[in-house]
Amino acid sequence: MNKMYFAFAILLSLSNIDSAVAKSWEYIKQSGELRVGIPGDYAPLAFHDKQNNLIGFDIDMANSLGNELKLNIRFVLSSWPMLSADLAADKFDIAMGGVTETAGRKSQFALSAPVVKNGKIAMTQCDKVNKFKSIEDIDRNGVRVIVNPGGTNQDYVDKHIMYAQIIRAYDNAASLQGIRDQSADVMFTDLIEGDYYQNKEPGTFCVSTRNILPRTASHKVYMMAKDNQYFLGAVNKWLSGEGKTILAKKWQISTE
Repeated sequence: MNKMYFAFAILLSLSNIDSAVAKSWEYIKQSGELRVGIPGDYAPLAFHDKQNNLIGFDIDMANSLGNELKLNIRFVLSSWPMLSADLAADKFDIAMGGVTETAGRKSQFALSAPVVKNGKIAMTQCDKVNKFKSIEDIDRNGVRVIVNPGGTNQDYVDKHIMYAQIIRAYDNAASLQGIRDQSADVMFTDLIEGDYYQNKEPGTFCVSTRNILPRTASHKVYMMAKDNQYFLGAVNKWLSGEGKTILAKKWQISTE
């Protein structure tokens, strides 16, 4: 009985390993479905509207990619702390919705050509905009910095904030609410998101840093399994077309 149980356990573990292997490009094409992983809390790239529908630039981009590849799109909700682990576990085929190119992600996954240029900024309430123009203004005793877990915002705060109080929010939406209800003073986020909320809620959200913060220039990309080079090639070919420019204008996003 023990030998039979041991053999069954081995077979079960092998089955679990196989299920975590990324689907090949041929498998994806034959399935007729492309699974797109989205944290869903990053406006204007991918976020929920008041009716809880997923909308945004990357939602439109995913649907455009599906049309180009003749595949149905299925969105799979993830989170910033779990996005890489979920992709590695084959819960979806491609991660979209605000993925920043980093050395760690590049070493583990295949990253697309740049989609949108980006960099970190500080955002605060508009009546405090003149108080927080630099990292030196912000990293002081008595300043409350709110941050969401698992992404490059947290990386930036953990590396640069030594003296200000750090408030750990549940997710990016909670960070925004902390600025909105003034339970926090500053959040660090991407220029893309800062511009969006500054325009959407004028008088509430203001970008306080005049330029992107030093050494934070980056690009948003799409993230796939490293061994799926055919799929990567198909994504990059699609990105080189005019669809990205058209949708960027719709969402008022700069891609250059």
